[in-house]
Amino acid sequence: MAQVLTTKQTGFIQRYSSQVQTLLTVVDNLILLDTEFANDAYGTSGANQLTDALVQAVLPASTAALFNSGEAGVVSILATVASNRSALEWMRP
Repeated sequence: MAQVLTTKQTGFIQRYSSQVQTLLTVVDNLILLDTEFANDAYGTSGANQLTDALVQAVLPASTAALFNSGEAGVVSILATVASNRSALEWMRP
């Protein structure tokens, strides 16, 4: 039996693919920020180190250690998306 696509189903596909497109755009932006983080050595103990005071000026409830931990989480997410990027790209219209 042939499948009949409903308005709800096609709407779902549109919404889903739109969010995947948004995800890929955000990931591309995070890649640029992660590159800046690494190139400027923000996570090191050097002159450009992000200190608690710097982090707390923007994120009052955070610390440099928490920020660096979050950045490590972003790196993990970027790696996961990178390994699945070709499948996600098929969601673009």
